[in-house]
Amino acid sequence: MSGWKKINYSRFDDFQAAIAKGKPNDWRCRAGSRYLYICEDGLVHYCSQQRGYPGVPLAQYTTADVKREFLTAKSCSPNCTIGCVHKISYIDHWRAPQTSTVSPGSQGAEVLVNIHTGD
Repeated sequence: MSGWKKINYSRFDDFQAAIAKGKPNDWRCRAGSRYLYICEDGLVHYCSQQRGYPGVPLAQYTTADVKREFLTAKSCSPNCTIGCVHKISYIDHWRAPQTSTVSPGSQGAEVLVNIHTGD
């Protein structure tokens, strides 16, 4: 990766090296807060990889939901491969820590999908 020729807008690419080596990343995913994935059925999901959670209709997703998810650590984040999300969340190392975690089974949620290495 150090031989990349094209310069991108941010150069916040260290997470990619960890992914390539099968190592987890230490970062704060703000899914459900800073960004939402809205499916074709109009339901809010964390991202394209976590369809089904929280699975709430957009019209029912409130400011309280956004605030809660900003402070909620996602169990899938250490091995997340979604580059745009990593880049936009880079500044969060200096911002509000995440003080709660996703509770699988809450609000009808299933366990979040987690990518595991071969270790």
